[in-house]
Amino acid sequence: MSPLDMADLAVLGTLNTADGLDIEQIRQAVAVPQAGPGMTLTDGAVRRILIRLQARELPENSSVGWQLTYRGRALWASKGSRFTL
Repeated sequence: MSPLDMADLAVLGTLNTADGLDIEQIRQAVAVPQAGPGMTLTDGAVRRILIRLQARELPENSSVGWQLTYRGRALWASKGSRFTL
């Protein structure tokens, strides 16, 4: 599998801060993060990133929306949190 890129990390970071987000909410949060410059992604790009990350079992789409799995939270805690967007 290919390594995670900055857009992947931006989506993971967004899901780390809130559970139950839809594609539009993720896109908006990535564009205007709490700290640092944002990243512009289309809804289609967010959807493709989520599918790619879902293949790694990092996020899941539950009845309340997208959220990180236990594995996704563990990855973010060990590696992802050093990336600030």
